[in-house]
Amino acid sequence: MVASEFPRRLYTKGGEPAPDKSIGYYADNYRLVPALKSALQEDEWEEIYESPLGVFLKFHDLDFGWASRLVHHMLTFQIVCKQRYEIWSLIGTTPVWFSLHEFEEITGLNCGYVDDLAVTDLELSDDMHAFWELMGVDVESGPSTIEIIEACSNCSSWSWDDRLRLGYLGIYAGFILATRPGLSTNVNHARLVMDLEGFKEFPWGRIAFHHLIKSVKEKDLSKNIYIEGFVQALQVWVYYALPDFAAEFGEPLPNDISPLMLAYKGSRGRKNVKANMLKHARIQCCVAKDLADMFPICIGVVICIFMPVCDNKLQSNSVKDDAPMKDNVNVSACESVNAPGDAKGKKAAMKEEEAPEPSFCEIDPKTCDVDFDAVALAKNAKARAAAQIVARAMNARNQQLAATQKSPTAKAIIPTSASHSGRVHGYDPFDQTGVKAKHTTLMNFLKANPLHSCLIFINVQHMEAYINVQRLRLSKHPEWFVVCIRPDLLPQLHVCTIWRHDYNDFQKCEPNADGSGKLLPPRAYSYYTGELPIYCQTKKTWAYDVDYLYSMLHITEDHWVAIWVSFVSRHITIWDSHAGAKHASDAQIDEAMEPLAVMIPYLLQTCAPDDDKWRFSYTPFTHSRVPGEEIPQNIQSGDCGVYCLKYIECHALDLPFPKELCDKNIQKIREKMAAEIFDEISARGHDELDATGMDVYDRKA
Repeated sequence: MVASEFPRRLYTKGGEPAPDKSIGYYADNYRLVPALKSALQEDEWEEIYESPLGVFLKFHDLDFGWASRLVHHMLTFQIVCKQRYEIWSLIGTTPVWFSLHEFEEITGLNCGYVDDLAVTDLELSDDMHAFWELMGVDVESGPSTIEIIEACSNCSSWSWDDRLRLGYLGIYAGFILATRPGLSTNVNHARLVMDLEGFKEFPWGRIAFHHLIKSVKEKDLSKNIYIEGFVQALQVWVYYALPDFAAEFGEPLPNDISPLMLAYKGSRGRKNVKANMLKHARIQCCVAKDLADMFPICIGVVICIFMPVCDNKLQSNSVKDDAPMKDNVNVSACESVNAPGDAKGKKAAMKEEEAPEPSFCEIDPKTCDVDFDAVALAKNAKARAAAQIVARAMNARNQQLAATQKSPTAKAIIPTSASHSGRVHGYDPFDQTGVKAKHTTLMNFLKANPLHSCLIFINVQHMEAYINVQRLRLSKHPEWFVVCIRPDLLPQLHVCTIWRHDYNDFQKCEPNADGSGKLLPPRAYSYYTGELPIYCQTKKTWAYDVDYLYSMLHITEDHWVAIWVSFVSRHITIWDSHAGAKHASDAQIDEAMEPLAVMIPYLLQTCAPDDDKWRFSYTPFTHSRVPGEEIPQNIQSGDCGVYCLKYIECHALDLPFPKELCDKNIQKIREKMAAEIFDEISARGHDELDATGMDVYDRKA
């Protein structure tokens, strides 16, 4: 058996530090904003309030409720991450990412890259010297929060520009750095205030993010701590990652306010925070970005590769992980262990001093010959191919090491769940505009062709036809869907039935010593590569070009459920329109899902290239049925197929399941779907079965 190498948890599951210690912060000092508001004239305050940095003053006006326990739990969910400017937390089985992209989405601040972020070449001018003297601050130091508050009481005679400078410095000291009130700030950054327009356009988001994440990674969560920087961004990050949790506990404000830090009132004193976080299945793991912008560029990109240390010079360049494991860290890989006879298990048994150590070198992306765009593209296909690209580039420069800026869970940058934010990506699946005309055309055809007068979904062909409508829309208008997730639709629904039928043969087949060699269902490889079905080939390979699948499963001989298979989180989500009534028991669901949960990962491992098999495990996928109270339910009998198709359509469009999906509207929904099938894919039925692309096994379905 091949064991997967997952990143380790920062804390052992079940042994995380208890949330009985508080997390304090210095941001939004209770004295600072009132002092600034009283010191500035009304027009001066409005000038700052409406500037890019005024978002912090608007945040202060929200009276945001800080939830220390919520942030504590999110940080104890961390997994070990070697990147200095990233945090990965594991919610259930789904990793979520906090990086510069998420911080930019939350705050709306400028997070652009600049060559000299430290501003080392700024000379001390006479104007700077005079203004620092006006504030009563040492010219070689940046003003502290306390010094700014004190200056507010003495600035009535200052010029317009000087009072604006004081206001912007207050935001810099009190929100961007948000360090202890008596500590001096960075003088180089503070001096930028002499150019008011330049100060507003400077990438303060990058400064704020670096300062915050550095403070977070230094803290011991088993103690009472204070985090420097705009720590409230972490709480908003939780709301962003768990939209359903945020709707219930984050007190969201109406009208989709932007940026996100202004969209919630926050909360205080909630009980059972951890349980409420983990019960929500819908998770948004990161901000969607174009491939070229997927990985933020930092000041010094840490380039690492895991390789045997066979040279003393090379070993001397090694550094410790930026996120060392805690004393109670889980040394296993997400509770999985290596098989005793496995090669990886033998490697794990090596003595510590003999084990390969990661080596690092600091690379400046502006002067390095590495083509980072090529790295990003290759990384999306195969992580190891990216390492080879960097290796060649670094060898050309006589460097010792090379690899991508690779997080162990980099593939999970592609979200494992739609955001369900309520935004319409292209169209409303329940909009009745134009349906009447299409339906009239369909009825005229049926009158002329009575043999084809079947409007209701009573067999699998109609359901497959509507899935083909979705596939056609996805191919023509990928921007309508959650394209960054790279979904696929499994249109031949009988494939799942065949796999379940052949599961007994799979179980009876004796594997080789390493677990390989078991007999998979016929043509499994062709579906894996997108060669089948013939009438809608995608030529996309599962787990490489496709991150998840939608399909439907027939269970208990009379009921359909929708399934969402995620190759990223190795999990199958089940949407059941009769979940509340338990038409299918949990045991029946488990029995129906077992063939797919076992054979899909086996197929991925078997078909993967030899140099990439390490990425895939034979371990079965997990599965769960969404509770009936969380999704629309079919109270009357006979509409489960329609509900399943709409579950899939809404989820693929990044929409929540709406109240319009109900028994009351089911006839309108049926008529709309029938009209769309007729109009969009020219479905006219057939008198004889078209068996193209089917074999003897397919007929068993």
